[in-house]
Amino acid sequence: MTSPPALSPACLPLLRQGVVLGLSGGRDSVALLYLLVQQGVPVRACHVHHGIRGVEADGDAAFCQSLCERLGVPDELCRVDVPALAASQRGSLETVARQVRREALVDCARKHGVGVIALAHHADDQAETALFRLARGAAGWRAMQETFVAQGVTWVRPLLHCRRDALTRWLEEQRIPWREDATNAETDAARNKLRHVVLPALNEALGRDVTPVICRSARLQAEALEALDELLAEQPYKDPQGRLFLPYLEGKSEALRKAVIRRYLRECGVNDLSEEMVRAVDAILPPDARQHCLVLPGGRVARRSHRRLEISEKKTGGGDQA
Repeated sequence: MTSPPALSPACLPLLRQGVVLGLSGGRDSVALLYLLVQQGVPVRACHVHHGIRGVEADGDAAFCQSLCERLGVPDELCRVDVPALAASQRGSLETVARQVRREALVDCARKHGVGVIALAHHADDQAETALFRLARGAAGWRAMQETFVAQGVTWVRPLLHCRRDALTRWLEEQRIPWREDATNAETDAARNKLRHVVLPALNEALGRDVTPVICRSARLQAEALEALDELLAEQPYKDPQGRLFLPYLEGKSEALRKAVIRRYLRECGVNDLSEEMVRAVDAILPPDARQHCLVLPGGRVARRSHRRLEISEKKTGGGDQA
């Protein structure tokens, strides 16, 4: 008999405070729900109906409600028309659905005074995410973090060290049902191709299970970035008003300038920046640069003035030029 997957020791003290769990009805979140209940963790489940998969999505919602009733876990259902929202925002279904899930979980946590949100990502998700980010040209592997703070709450991934197969075996032995999303088996989406085509091909080519190796590389990269971030936090790159102090960057290498710019923009709420955008910001910083203003993602604008760089909301009606 397979032992229950162990929750991360680093996450346990946070979990015991009580958590909101993102419950999709799939294998991973169902396994995490049972493990939290078995550990006596006060848990509230939140299921998001994206309005994408019709009858199957209705079945997922009904399954989650029934499961929570059986386990005595309070649950909430959040319905959002993601296709309509994605059309209005001109965004991808996947990106908008992810944003909607995050917002729903944060709203649920705040409403009930819960400070911790649990996600059911595991080691195989970590490897797929690392490869996906690498293929997109992101800055290194950038591992998913086991714990992090965002939007005023603490997020935890207590299964990040577990393998997908181990979770599956345990659920099957315990005869615990879950919902299988049929789209997960399709290979038209990039993430699914990584899971079903690329990773198996890497395993075969290298004659080994590459997932632990990729996860280790992602962890090491994350540690290096964390160390850099700690060092930058001690540097006087901002003035008392919180603007980027451009004289600090004079004489610094391009690599260090880019690291400071990326950190500063992230502090100002500008995320998902490409290297091209960071370089574009760097290009407007010199006093003799012809351009002093740049439109950033998320409706923000970077403006250089009096040897400072300030990030502000884009004014409606024009005037700012990229």
